[in-house]
Amino acid sequence: MKLFIPREHGAWAMLIIPYLLGSLFSNTNWTHFIFFIGILSFYFATGPILSYIRKPKLGNSVVPALLLYFLIGCIFIIPVLLEYPFLLLLFLMISPCFLINLWFAKQKKERLFINDVIAIIGFSFLVLVAFYIGNGEIPTQAFFLMLINVFFFIGSVFHVKTFIRERGNKRFHKLSNFYHGGLIIVPVLLGLPFVALALAASSLKTWIMPKKNLKPITLGLIELGNSVAFVLLLVLFI
Repeated sequence: MKLFIPREHGAWAMLIIPYLLGSLFSNTNWTHFIFFIGILSFYFATGPILSYIRKPKLGNSVVPALLLYFLIGCIFIIPVLLEYPFLLLLFLMISPCFLINLWFAKQKKERLFINDVIAIIGFSFLVLVAFYIGNGEIPTQAFFLMLINVFFFIGSVFHVKTFIRERGNKRFHKLSNFYHGGLIIVPVLLGLPFVALALAASSLKTWIMPKKNLKPITLGLIELGNSVAFVLLLVLFI
């Protein structure tokens, strides 16, 4: 059986980081871990779905992996949903984002910037999900962290695309630099220097990293390190 594990490594970070933030800033418990296994399994299920959308000739070969991931996901998620039925409402709010992502994949336009932004917004709802599991409510802080998470990953998309899809596009590079400048300046002007600090690493790497001869694996490792720094700085200073 072919497993069709998702290859979009950036999406792994988009899945893990917001859920981790919501777990760390709420009352962390074992339910967070159990629910995450279910979420991760459902994310794995997108692998066979997207593979079929990209290559319909795969036919029924994607079904075993899809059923396996779906079954594991249900085993770990349904008990938590029975305890916290409000989570169903949050998932209904998230679902349009991923339906749009599937539509872009069907149109073979999944690399578009807007598609990445929509995916980021959808994944960022996991901050609220984890907060609700931890606290039984969604405080203002949860929405605040969700917003910071959105801005962080949009910056990451800008950065990665300057090395790959938009390499050589000077206008896009200037827009990326302008955006990353805003990640520092705007929070400072709003009296939120700790947010500027948490996002500073993203901006600095964008400005100082060489734009040539950088291997994708190197770029991925740098983004991984940047994500870890982002979480640590938020935990330390908020």
